[in-house]
Amino acid sequence: MPAVATTVTAVVGGLFYMGSVALTSPSTKSDPKLEERLKATGLITEKEPEPVAEVLSEEEILEKARLVPVHRYYNFLAPFLTNLQTGQMITLELAISTSQKPADADTFLETIEGFKPVLRSEILTYLSTVSGDRFEHPKVRRELAEEIKNVINSYLNISDKSEKIGVSQVYIQKMVVS
Repeated sequence: MPAVATTVTAVVGGLFYMGSVALTSPSTKSDPKLEERLKATGLITEKEPEPVAEVLSEEEILEKARLVPVHRYYNFLAPFLTNLQTGQMITLELAISTSQKPADADTFLETIEGFKPVLRSEILTYLSTVSGDRFEHPKVRRELAEEIKNVINSYLNISDKSEKIGVSQVYIQKMVVS
């Protein structure tokens, strides 16, 4: 009985092995005429070689990282509080952003930090010239943010035509007119 079981196991194992080899090995027969006809109909397409990825050195990777613009944000911690021309009072909480190369962005934010008292004064002076009637319109936030951005950039001698990049966006985080 053990001889029969061993024989059956050997036959089944051999058939399994032959089947797996036959099913997993690539076909070696090819019909060139059939392949040409299938290519002409579009059923077979030739594989294009995949592009080879560019291999960069560590220095090149670091250099590219230094050139990619990054966003940096600065938040004025104390709110801006001043009177408008109409006697109303406005309170603003502001944040600014810049998009520059990392080293330039960090230097720019250090400049902003150094000029913070003067920039606060410039922004408050500008806000005191704004009419209170203007705040009745919903679009005033975007317009006011753009005007404050221009005030900051003009104080730092950065114009739209200059090569230096200044404040990219001003974000009004809170605005109360009373």
